[in-house]
Amino acid sequence: MTICSYGQGEKRKNYFPIWTFHKDSINIHGISIGLWSFNSEPRLTNTNGIKLELIGIGIGIPLIPRSPIVETDSAFIKLKQEPLSERINGLNLSASGSACHCLTNGLTAGFIGQIHFQVNGMSTSLFMNFTQKHNGVIAALFNDAYYMNGLQVGFSNNGYKTKGLQIGTLGNNADEMNGVQISLFNKSKKLKGIQIGLWNVNQKRKFPLINWNFK
Repeated sequence: MTICSYGQGEKRKNYFPIWTFHKDSINIHGISIGLWSFNSEPRLTNTNGIKLELIGIGIGIPLIPRSPIVETDSAFIKLKQEPLSERINGLNLSASGSACHCLTNGLTAGFIGQIHFQVNGMSTSLFMNFTQKHNGVIAALFNDAYYMNGLQVGFSNNGYKTKGLQIGTLGNNADEMNGVQISLFNKSKKLKGIQIGLWNVNQKRKFPLINWNFK
């Protein structure tokens, strides 16, 4: 079932209850289905409901040579100006994990790893999660985000600008941290909060067990 709609001067089609997200510039209400999200050009596709990736490309994420997360505000702003490939309002489920310049409002889950531009809600996978901006909960063995607002849970967590709570088994790292870090090893270049762990480092001091800074 398709319905023509108009928005911002362009003609878009609405599909219900199921369609493929590989088609460009469409709205899918219900279930969108496809092989993987990665695409050289933005699809400008919206899913309102459940998006299913039958394969995904998460299997290749542990092999990438370095983190895809930006390291400066200028790099983030430049990336933010790029058009979103997809917007998912609901559930984004992938067999191995998804990687795209996407925005998810809800839950995104992949077995091996994920790379997203922004998630508002929860992102989870077994091994790796990379999100440029995350509001909510992110959980995997290794988590990395530029803007992190909420909770990071994993073996190792990294956030350039973090507000909230980092809970890691081995270590937590943040350039700017407003909140609490709990792990064996905690490090923050600019901390406003508390660190609890075997060894804690911030701009004021290096301390075992507990460290803090509130200025």
